[in-house]
Amino acid sequence: MRFVVQQALLLGALQKIIGVIPAKTTISILSSFLFDLNGKNLSITGTDLEISASTSIDVEGQEDGSIAIPARIILEIVRELPDIPLDVSSDEDNKVSIMTEKGVYRISGESKDDFPNIIFEDSEGSIEVDSSKLHRMITKTMFAVSTDELRMSLMGVYFQIKEDELRMVSTDGHRLVKIVDTNFRSPAFALSVIVPTKALNLLIRNIESTLADANEKIAMQLSENHAIFSFGRSSIYSKTIEAKYPKYENVIPKDNEKRLLVNRDSLIASTRRVSIFSNSITHQIRFSIAKNKLEIVSEDLEFGGDAKEELPADYNADDMEIGYNSHYILDILKNIDTDELVILLNNPTSAAIFTPISQNAGEDLMMLLMPIRLVED
Repeated sequence: MRFVVQQALLLGALQKIIGVIPAKTTISILSSFLFDLNGKNLSITGTDLEISASTSIDVEGQEDGSIAIPARIILEIVRELPDIPLDVSSDEDNKVSIMTEKGVYRISGESKDDFPNIIFEDSEGSIEVDSSKLHRMITKTMFAVSTDELRMSLMGVYFQIKEDELRMVSTDGHRLVKIVDTNFRSPAFALSVIVPTKALNLLIRNIESTLADANEKIAMQLSENHAIFSFGRSSIYSKTIEAKYPKYENVIPKDNEKRLLVNRDSLIASTRRVSIFSNSITHQIRFSIAKNKLEIVSEDLEFGGDAKEELPADYNADDMEIGYNSHYILDILKNIDTDELVILLNNPTSAAIFTPISQNAGEDLMMLLMPIRLVED
């Protein structure tokens, strides 16, 4: 194999898919990219067996061939080189050479025969979504995904494709996020799948770094056991989590009629300050809600510290004290875009619903948070 390529072009391609390479693996070949040259088309692929990513670029091809090259080594050397032409070649002993006008760098590669054979399965249907819309829906849900490997069904974002809406849901058992694109239309098919966070993180990085046009379309091909995201000359293939997602609608309260309206930035700032004095394990803070005010209190009984702040708020229901994990509160507030937010409450032991004061056109966003029992209880 031999080709010549500009450094910036090769670096961009490597950065698109480096996220799929596992940090640790007992299968050494999974630490490599597969380079496959056919004429002027260079295809680069990486996989961890569950998720695969590939991209292709145009090069000055001189000799077709394929070889697996250690991913992090070639990324590091290409990143450190200036934007100059690189002459890349491999020999019969799987030695890879990167030659420039000033030096040569040699890497030990592996045969293509040792690289996993990646087969893209047939999908039930394909839809297109604006890259900006997909990015927003994923980022608004992904923070609430569980990391508990004993609850596999919660370790991804739940995609629900319906005839008249695209819905994404995530939960870790303490909080739940649901975002709905009500402008979406799917004449082809309806399907629900759980997509793992690693694939979505990889997709998000690609959207942020390579898709400059907010209206660029991303094709999603979905089936019960896999998802494929295609954009430009790149694609991400992921096995889905084959587990039954919980009936999340059952935990969303319908009778939260107590309405608290508060400034988002002020609540973030106060929560950050007060939480410094919260317990290092529970991160508990207390919301003391009374007419037209919200008091945020924390106390660390172990070290004897405490803090209290008062914020103006719009609230005219019965007084209430309710405990929350401050980390969870901040995660939710960071993902609400409006200057003010609405918190819908029922009682100190039931879930609260957080929403922006006004929804984006064609969108419905809600976040649910379970309380924690107050220390004095």
